[in-house]
Amino acid sequence: MSKGGGSSGPTESTVTQSNLPEYAEPYYREMLSRVGYETTTPYTPYPVDRIAEFAPGERAALGRFGEMGLAGTAPELDVAGNVAATVSMGSPYAGTMLETTRRAQEMPSMADPYAISNYMNPYQQNVLDNQMREARRQSSIMGQEIGLQAAGQGSLGGYREGIMQGERERNLERQLGDIYGAGMQQAFAQGQRGLELDRGYADRAASLGQSAYQNLLAGDAQRIQGAGVLGEFVDQRQRMEIDRLRNMEEAGRRERDKKQASMTLGYQDFLRQRAYSQEMIDTYSRILQGLPANPGQTQTAYGTGPSALQQLLGAGIAGFGTARAFGYGGGQG
Repeated sequence: MSKGGGSSGPTESTVTQSNLPEYAEPYYREMLSRVGYETTTPYTPYPVDRIAEFAPGERAALGRFGEMGLAGTAPELDVAGNVAATVSMGSPYAGTMLETTRRAQEMPSMADPYAISNYMNPYQQNVLDNQMREARRQSSIMGQEIGLQAAGQGSLGGYREGIMQGERERNLERQLGDIYGAGMQQAFAQGQRGLELDRGYADRAASLGQSAYQNLLAGDAQRIQGAGVLGEFVDQRQRMEIDRLRNMEEAGRRERDKKQASMTLGYQDFLRQRAYSQEMIDTYSRILQGLPANPGQTQTAYGTGPSALQQLLGAGIAGFGTARAFGYGGGQG
């Protein structure tokens, strides 16, 4: 009696068996062992710095540049600026010098009689008045004596007395004129000497004032020139110092570049040494696969593509079957 139900179709299974050549088994085993060792080896960091620090010359130059920036204006430039400001404001003595010269130029001429009169003795008139009054008194006494003599002779009011009185008056007028003329001549001479002295003082003062003013202008010009020279000196000194610091910085940079090149070479050597075992495995695997081996070519930039070992593990050994490679046996299913 047959059981109900449909019959199942035939079941097909495909078994792929890859046989590793007997002579190759120990080599693959050894390679896989080395791969296992390499994958479990801890990462070895680079033990030293990779970036060169600033050289002493660079640090010194950069530090000096910073000091120059913080130092501000050079003291010499402040001095030069103060000199220029002082000169531009003018000297407080310049006005006095010019005023002295102006007053000397306004002094009256020696030929000006009105100017001379200002120098005459104001008490001279009093002296003249006294002298003239005395002359009149003496003349009056003489007139009285002439009258008394004429009275004694009985000729009072006569012709002889009139001549004598007239002569006396003429003598008085002449005497008064002489007194006045001599007094005025003396006063004029004194005034002239006074004006001459003042004029001489004024001329000397004007000469001194003019000379002092010219010296002041010359001194101001020298100070301005000195301030300019000082400013140029500071500028030249700063440029020379900047050039010197740049040369120092450049020398330090060359020293650092040389050190950096040595450090970079050391790091590259470290990468080659660390990748040596992997390179040997890659070379070994390529030989086993019959591929051309290029030992000595190390890829130092990782993560850019599969290595030869990765290609082998992904293609070569996977083709043989990982389990088969470890067991070296063929199974059928």
